[in-house]
Amino acid sequence: MFGGLLRCRHCGHAFAPPGATEEDLAAIYTESYFAGEEYHDYLADKDVAQRNFRSRLRVLKKFMDPSRHRRLFEVGCAYGFFLEAAKDSFTSVQGVDVSAAAASYAKNNLGLDATCADFLRYDLGSSEFDLTCMWDTIEHLAHPDQYIAKLADHMKTGALIAITTGDFGSLNARVRRTKWRLMHPPSHAHYFSIASITTMLDRFGFDTVYARHCGYYRSLRSMVYGVFVQKHGDTRALDVLNRLGVGGLPLYLNFYDIMYVIARKR
Repeated sequence: MFGGLLRCRHCGHAFAPPGATEEDLAAIYTESYFAGEEYHDYLADKDVAQRNFRSRLRVLKKFMDPSRHRRLFEVGCAYGFFLEAAKDSFTSVQGVDVSAAAASYAKNNLGLDATCADFLRYDLGSSEFDLTCMWDTIEHLAHPDQYIAKLADHMKTGALIAITTGDFGSLNARVRRTKWRLMHPPSHAHYFSIASITTMLDRFGFDTVYARHCGYYRSLRSMVYGVFVQKHGDTRALDVLNRLGVGGLPLYLNFYDIMYVIARKR
């Protein structure tokens, strides 16, 4: 047991005690989750989010064969910001998310093939994908192994899977322990290390070809919101940013505790 989590003594993987279902976790991701709860204003930070997604895509392209990797599928596509940034690099892009508001925005405002659904119950039919991705999603799932298994069933040899998530084995996580910034069940139900996620991917026929810590951009307002408003209920600093009109300023951070993993289907 570690901070209320169960932990595997062999691979170091940690997870919230079983009990929460996919439906329980999906209920967290209402429209307010993206506006006032977990995020200050996800939509307002679209430009910042797409900076991150373009960075992820640049790395991913180093492992892609343009003639081979043409069909993209994203689990946890949220408001479709990655799909929009990536669509010109693929023949088709498709996504699914449990948030009705997010999937609706992606479909109706951005014109993307996005569906609100529980992926494990979503009928993929005979669809096959050359590249699948989960950006900061796998930690939110009750049964991440079942997601990987289902994706693997719709991917041929040579297809790629890309995942970002917190690294529970990182120095930051080990030093901060229960105060680690990414330690917040129930929305984060699973805590992977590079070793544990590599082991899981291997179980379903994937060879890891890239595993590094990655930085990311966040808006100044989102950082101030997280530090002052969420933790202390103090809105003064956020009010100042709003008056000055500089809240959207993007700042780059790297605490070396978020991993970016790419694996190829055997």
